[in-house]
Amino acid sequence: MCDGLVQHVSSKDSLAYFAQRDTSGSRFGTSVTPLDLYETTPPKAQERHSLVKPNMQVSAIRRRGGHLECIKVRWGWSPIWSVGTMPPLTHLPLHLVMRSKVFDPIKHEGRVLVAVEGWYESQAPASPSQAPRLAYLTARQSAPIFLAALAQASETPFGCDGLALVTYGDIANQQQRVLAFSADDALDWLEPDLGWEQAQQLVARLNGTQPPLEPAQTTQRPAQGGL
Repeated sequence: MCDGLVQHVSSKDSLAYFAQRDTSGSRFGTSVTPLDLYETTPPKAQERHSLVKPNMQVSAIRRRGGHLECIKVRWGWSPIWSVGTMPPLTHLPLHLVMRSKVFDPIKHEGRVLVAVEGWYESQAPASPSQAPRLAYLTARQSAPIFLAALAQASETPFGCDGLALVTYGDIANQQQRVLAFSADDALDWLEPDLGWEQAQQLVARLNGTQPPLEPAQTTQRPAQGGL
C-alpha cells in the first residue's frame, strides 16, 4: 500500500509527456515499456516539500471530451453511500472497482492518472519485535511515474469529492500494490471503453514486464505526524 506520494512535477507539466500521443482509439494489446522500479533511499528532509499524504490535495490528469486536463483533488474519497459510516477511501482494489456496480459512475467518468516521482510503501517487518518500515519506490528513468486512480471532482466543490489510488495483487494474502505506469502505457487507464477483461489484460502485461524490486535501504516508520 502507498503511504505517501512525492510529487515534484505538477500534472500540468507532466502533460508534456503525452503531447505527441494520440489519445483517441483503443491501445489495448500494444507492447508495454517496462517500468523499472526500485527501492532507494528516501528523499532528504529539504526535498519533502512535495510530499503528499492522505487528506492533502494532489494533482491528477483526466480525460474530458477527448482532451487531457489537470485537476486538484483531495487524496481520500468519501462516496455518498459511506459518509458518516467509514473514513475516506485512499485505496481501492482493481477487481472490486471493475466488477462492482457500486463503482460504475466513478469507474467510467472518474479514472485519472497521478504523476509522481515516487511513493512510500509499507513493508512488513522481518520479525514481530521490529518496527514497521517504509520503502521509497521510484523509477530509474528520468520521467514521472503515473499511478492509476479514481476521482470524484465536482465542478462545484462537494464534500464527497476525493481521490483513491487503485491497487492490484494477491487478494487472498492481502498483498496489494499500486497500479503504476510509465508514460508509454499510462493512457491505457484513461481509455473510455476500459472494462474488466481489458483491465485484467493490463495488469497481466504489467506483471509480465515489471522486474522484481531490488533490495535497498528502507526507513523505520516515523513517529505519528510525518514520514
